[in-house]
Amino acid sequence: MTEEPEGLIHWLDWSDAAFERAKRENKPVLLDIGAVWCHWCHRLDQDTYDVPDIAEYVEANFIPIRVDTDKRPDINRRYNLGGWPTTAFLTPDGRPIGGGTYFPPGQMRQLLREVKTSWQKLANQQVPELSPPQETTTGELSLSIVNEILGEVANNFDPIYGGFGSQPKFPQTEAQELALLKYHYTGNREILGIALLTLNNVGRSGTYDKEMGGFFRYSTTRDWSVPHFEKMSEDNAKWLQLYLHAYQTTGDSFYSEISRGIIGYVDTWLSDQENGCFYGSQDADETYYALPKAERLKQKAPYVDKHIYTNWNAMMISAYLDASYVLDDPDAREFAFKSLSRLFSLNFKEQEGMYHFHDGQPKLKNQLIDQVQTANMLTHAYECTGEKTFLKQAEKLLRFTSSKLLDPNGGGFFDTTVETQAPGFLRQPMKTIDENSVAALALMRAYHLTGNAAYRRMAWDALKCFSGGYLRYGFMSAEYALAADTFLNEPTMIRIVGVKEKNETRELLEAAAKIYEPRKIIQILDPQTDAKQISDNGFSRAGPPTAYICVGTACTTPISDPSQIASEVQKMANPRLKG
Repeated sequence: MTEEPEGLIHWLDWSDAAFERAKRENKPVLLDIGAVWCHWCHRLDQDTYDVPDIAEYVEANFIPIRVDTDKRPDINRRYNLGGWPTTAFLTPDGRPIGGGTYFPPGQMRQLLREVKTSWQKLANQQVPELSPPQETTTGELSLSIVNEILGEVANNFDPIYGGFGSQPKFPQTEAQELALLKYHYTGNREILGIALLTLNNVGRSGTYDKEMGGFFRYSTTRDWSVPHFEKMSEDNAKWLQLYLHAYQTTGDSFYSEISRGIIGYVDTWLSDQENGCFYGSQDADETYYALPKAERLKQKAPYVDKHIYTNWNAMMISAYLDASYVLDDPDAREFAFKSLSRLFSLNFKEQEGMYHFHDGQPKLKNQLIDQVQTANMLTHAYECTGEKTFLKQAEKLLRFTSSKLLDPNGGGFFDTTVETQAPGFLRQPMKTIDENSVAALALMRAYHLTGNAAYRRMAWDALKCFSGGYLRYGFMSAEYALAADTFLNEPTMIRIVGVKEKNETRELLEAAAKIYEPRKIIQILDPQTDAKQISDNGFSRAGPPTAYICVGTACTTPISDPSQIASEVQKMANPRLKG
C-alpha cells in the first residue's frame, strides 16, 4: 500500500489493505476521485484538503483513499457522484453513505463531522447491500432504435450555436457522427446542419485553441467561447475523426484545416514522437492559454500526463490512420503504425490481453473498453494494409474478451472481471451501454472480415441488453445507435483482389480509404493465399489488381481504375437504404 506524498493528507491507494485498515480502525473511508487534468480537483486540494485543521481531522477520523479516474475507470464508474472531483464517503466494506463533488472548507468541515457522528448508523441500518444499478433492459432490435435516438439528437440540438442544451457544453461527438451518417444515406440537409453548425461554431470558438491547435475539454458557455482549459487525448481523437468525416462529406477546407491543427497539437504535446504512442492529457492553465503562441513558448507549459492509456491510444491510432489517407499525410500513417507496435510492446500480455495503462509496467487488466477499442483499431489497421497479422491479433483479443467478460446468461459484456473479495462495488458486475456499443462495432467488423458467425451473435447479444432502455440516455445513446445501424444494415464491402505490395493495389486501397462511407469495410484478397475466398465470391484472380464493391450479394463489375471507386460506392450504397 502506497501513500501519495503531496499535501497534508496521506492519501492511500485503493487496495484491500486500505479497506482492511478501515475495518480494523472502525473508520469510514473518504474516497477522492480526481484526475491530473482536473482544475477543480486541484482547487479542492488547495482550498480544502490543504487547510491544516481539515487535514488533521481527516487523518484522525477517516481512511483517505485517492483514485485517478483515468487510471481506474472501473472505480470511477461505480462511485462517481456527478463529476470530478468526486468526494464519496464509504463504509469500511465499500458501501456509499454520502458525498458530492467539490466542497469549500466550511461545507467540508460540517460534512466531515456529520459523517463521523452518523456513519455507523447509516452503514448498519440505512445503506443497502452492494448493488450498483444495472443498465440493461432487453427489447427488440430494429431501425426504429436509430431513428428514435436521432430524434433525441434533433430535439436537444441548439439551433443557434450548435451542440446540445445550454451550458456547460460537452463535445458529444457521437451524436454529430450519427447526424452525418443519416445525412449520408438520406440526403436530409437539416440533419447535416446538426453536425456542421456545431463544427463551424466550435472550430471558430474559444473551445478550439487557435494558437497551438487541439480542443479544450468543454465549454462553460452556450456559445463555446469560454472553455475549461484541459486538453484530453480522448476528446481530440474523437474531434479529429469527426472533422475528417465532415471534410469527406463536404470538401470544405475549413474542416481539413482543423484536422491538421489537431494533429499538429497532438504531435507536439500529446505524443512520444521518438518512440510512438499518445499521452493522456494536458493540464488546464487559464493564464497560459490566454497568451499568444510566441508568449506561451516562453512560459512553462501545463503538465502533460505521459501515461500510455490503451483505449485512448487505440482511438487516436485509428484517427491518425484515417487522417493519413484523407489528408494525404504519410507521416501520420507512419506514426500510427509505430504507436500500434509500441502499444502492444507496453500494454499487451499473452493470455492476459491488453492492460489499461503503462506506469513503468502494464497495470490494470481485464477492462472491456481496452480490449474492444484495440480490436476495433486492429481491424482498421488490417483494412489499411491487408496485413493479416492485425486481423489475427484482433480475433485473439475478441476471444479473450468473450472468455473473460461475456455474460453467459444474459448476454453482453461486463466492464471488468468480478473479484468476489474485492472492496465495495468492484465485486459487483456491471454492463454499460457505451462499452457494449463499442464491443458490438468491433465484433461486426470482425464478422464481416472473417465470416465467423459467433462474432455476430455476440454483437446481437450486446445490443439486445440495452434495446429496451436506450431512450433513458437520450441523445447520449448515439454510439448505441451507430452500433445498431452497423448491425442492422449490410456493409459496403470493398474487396480488392491483388498483391498488397503492388502499387496498383495500394492505389485502389487509398482511393477506397479516402471515401466517407460509414458502413464501409475494406479487404485485400491475395490471389494466391485467398484463392478460395476469391473463387467463392465469383471474383477473378487473373489480370491486374481489381476492386469489387458489394452490398449483400450484389457486386459491381471489376474496377481497376481508382478514380471510379467513389462513384461506384455511391451507386451501390444508396439503393439499399433502410430508413
